[in-house]
Formats: sequence, C-alpha cells, structure tokens
Amino acid sequence: MLTKKASIFTAEWTDAKLKVGHVVLFVSIVCISLIAISAWGIFNSLEYHLHDKEIEMSNLSKTLSSNIEATLTQADSVLLGVKEQLESEGINSDNLRKLEEPLESQQKRLPQIHGFFIYDEQGGWLLNSNGSIPVGANNSDRDYFIYHRDHTDSRPYIGPSIRSRSTNDWVMTVSRRINHPDGSFAGVAIATIYLNYFLGLYEGIDTGKNGIINLVTSSGLIVVRRPFHESEVGLDISKWEIFTLIKPDINSGTVTIKSFVDGVKRIISFRRVNGYPLVVLAAFDRNEVLSDWRSESFASLLISVILLLILSLTGHRLTTLIRKQIQTQRALQASQRNYIKANNALKSMALKDGLTGIPNRRHFDLFLETEINQRKRKNNDISLIIIDIDFFKLYNDHYGHVQGDECLKSVALIIQNNVNRSGDLAARYGGEEFTIVLTNTDYIGAFLLAEKIRIELEKINIEHIKSPLGVVTISIGISALSEGELGTPKSLIDTADKALYIAKTNGKNRTVISN
Repeated sequence: MLTKKASIFTAEWTDAKLKVGHVVLFVSIVCISLIAISAWGIFNSLEYHLHDKEIEMSNLSKTLSSNIEATLTQADSVLLGVKEQLESEGINSDNLRKLEEPLESQQKRLPQIHGFFIYDEQGGWLLNSNGSIPVGANNSDRDYFIYHRDHTDSRPYIGPSIRSRSTNDWVMTVSRRINHPDGSFAGVAIATIYLNYFLGLYEGIDTGKNGIINLVTSSGLIVVRRPFHESEVGLDISKWEIFTLIKPDINSGTVTIKSFVDGVKRIISFRRVNGYPLVVLAAFDRNEVLSDWRSESFASLLISVILLLILSLTGHRLTTLIRKQIQTQRALQASQRNYIKANNALKSMALKDGLTGIPNRRHFDLFLETEINQRKRKNNDISLIIIDIDFFKLYNDHYGHVQGDECLKSVALIIQNNVNRSGDLAARYGGEEFTIVLTNTDYIGAFLLAEKIRIELEKINIEHIKSPLGVVTISIGISALSEGELGTPKSLIDTADKALYIAKTNGKNRTVISN
C-alpha cells in the first residue's frame, strides 16, 4: 500500500522539493489506509476464527468416528465368531471351555476390552473371560439382554453405558443374540468396553476449558462425555436442538448452538459412526474462540496505533527517501522474481523423479527427517509405507525396459492419486520401490491406505505373465511411531523394510505391519 500511494506522487516529487502540505496529505492517506485495513482485518478475523474452528471440529469428529468404529468392529468381530461357533456346535460345557482361552487371549490383545461374557436364555452366566463366575449371577434385567430376548434380528446391539457387576467399572456394551437351531432365543454373547478407554483417546485432544467430546446413541442417550461426570452417563439429550438436525439421511454437520447439558454456547460438529447407532459430537466453547479473537484484535489495534505514531513522527523524512525507496524496491522485486523463478526450477529438478514425476529419494529423505524432528515437539503419529513391485526384474526382462518404465509410471500414478493430503508425501525410493510418509496417521490408517493402493493396482490388470497371478502386484511394509514413541528416520525405514521383507517372503501381494 505504501508503494502504491507513493507512486501517485512521483511526478510531483521529481523536479521539486515536496511541500509540507504534500507530506501531510501523504501521511494522512497512509494513516487512513492503515486504519481501514486494521478495521477490515479485525472483522474478517472474527469470521475466519469461527470458520477455522468449524473445520477443526469437523476433522476431529471424523477422526474420532473412525477410531470408535474400529474399536467396536474389533469387539464385534470376536462376538460374531462366538455366536457362529455356539449356534453351529451348541451351547454346552465342552464348547464353552473351548472358548475360554481364545476369549481371554483376545481380551489381553485388545486394551479397550473390559471382558467377554456369555449368558443363557435365563440370564445366567455361562462364561466370564475375567475369571470365575459369581454364585447366582444373573443379568436378565440388563437392557441388552431384554432387547435380544424380545428381538430376533442378528445385528449387534449397542446398549447404554452401565457399571459392571463383576468389577464396578463403567463400561459400554456390544452384544449379539445367540439362537437355538430352531431359531428360538438361546442367550447373549457380550463384549464390554471400558469408558476410560474412550476418555483416554480424548485426553490428548485440546478443546479448551469448556470444550466437550460426546459419544451418544442415535436415540440421544449419552454413552460417554468429556469432561466425564457419572451423573451424565445415560442422560437423554434427544430434545437438544442439535438432534433436530441429525436426520437419518444426514451423516455429519457443524452448527453453533447452546448446550442442553450445561447451557454453554458452542460450535458443535457431529458425525455418525459408520455401521453403528452412535453419533460423535465435538465442540469448542464459542466464547473461548472469541476470546482468542479479542486478544488478537487488541494486539492488532495496539500495533496500528504504534505504527500511526511512527508514521506521524517520521513523515517529514519521507520526502528525501521515497524516490530511492521506489527505485530500490523495483530493482529488488525484479531480482527477487528472477531469483525465485530460478530457485524453484532448480529445486523442482533436484527433488522430483524424472521418470514418474513424483518426489524422489532426496525429497523423501529431507521430508522424513523434517517430520521426525517436528514430531519431537508435536508428539504426533507418523507412519511410513514402503512399496515394492513384485517380480519386477522378470517383468523388465520379459517386456523390456520401455514397458517397465510405463509400469513404474502406472504404479506411481495410483500411489499419487491416493496420497492427496497436504501433509503427506509419496516418493520413488529407487528402482521399483516407492515410499509414502503419512503424518498424523497411525498403523490402522496406514494399513487401510496401503490396502486400497494394492487392491486398486491389482484391479487395473497390468499383464505380467511371469507372475503367478498373471498381473502386476505389489508387496507393502508398514511402520509407525505412535504418541510417546521415539524414533529416527533410519529406524522407521528399517522397521518398514523388515515388514516388506516378510511380505515378500510370504507370498507377495500383501501388506504387513511391523511394530
């Protein structure tokens, strides 16, 4: 703005010394412009803050929904196996004994699991993965038992949060109905999940002093809420304003409304948990968002006042400096543009693979080292995927190097199309190997992406008659650093490479996670 306004008066300043009035006019225009820009920035900042929080909460609810879905799916998969075994082999002492050890093993493997239980058609305890069965224990009064007794559907049932009768812990229930051969009710298989497990997931998320994370059923009952208060477990908030927006055909959204529970006005993002009758709510206190905006606005005003004072005090010196400033600035801008253009061209050549057009090994090394160093401050998840084309030497020998190059381009294109987040990187590691660095992503997220790429490549059917499958396939190794884990680029690469070796030596065309 200063350069633009100064250019208006260049012709008047060329042949004569500026008059005092010109200086006053110039400084006045600059001051008015500065005030206008500051005012516009303050009001625009308000809209930006609110919009930024809406996006942040939407991303947060999406991530939480995915984590909860994975947690429930793990537990339900075990229950489905128990149901199928008991329905096919019958509910008897021998079959129950066969299930004890596998269920105890699954409980130890899954930290979220409080326990696995099996009840007969009267509610009596048949199996407890936590140990012995209490004398006379009966759960026929529990909500999940009554539901399965009175409903014949085979879908999993998510019950309200309850206190465990065996350990007194707060748990969430996932259950399935067990039938006799004639289809009549034979009992219930249930997995209980610690509410503290969900609270642990939420613990590292900063939502401010009055921010909340809420997991509720589709009918409006609170399953678990952070901050956690026992009195709020099971609270019915179906009459809350946000539930008028959560219609069957709406999976997610963001609104600003007043909380039914504590009366605080919040920016709330909701998202359904795929496959289960649950909804994740994540929210920021709107006043806290505006508090940040007020602080920034005050700082902006203070800076503007200081600048106005400086401009007023130094206005009389502008007459002797403006011409040189314009000339120097133009020269610097021209030099800067030429420098940036040349630098970008060199940088692009140095960091891009000439064949596939994606980042090369050097770019990958620099990116991974940078992310590992940043992780020391942020302590976030980071995952590494190493991809190797199966039987590629045989492919080159049979089809020729020209066709081999086309194969590499096709694989690189599929990888690049699937790695589309701004904070991630896909690169050619060397030869027929590719790498993907995923920030803020754990083993599960990396595995899902790797499998998507592997399956997509297999589906396009690139002919490879020297491969047992007849098409080009890839083997994939995955390593990751989760919150609290220490590591270096070398250790992360070595770990992923070991996983890749296992994938290659165990049949290829598969994905292996190495811990």
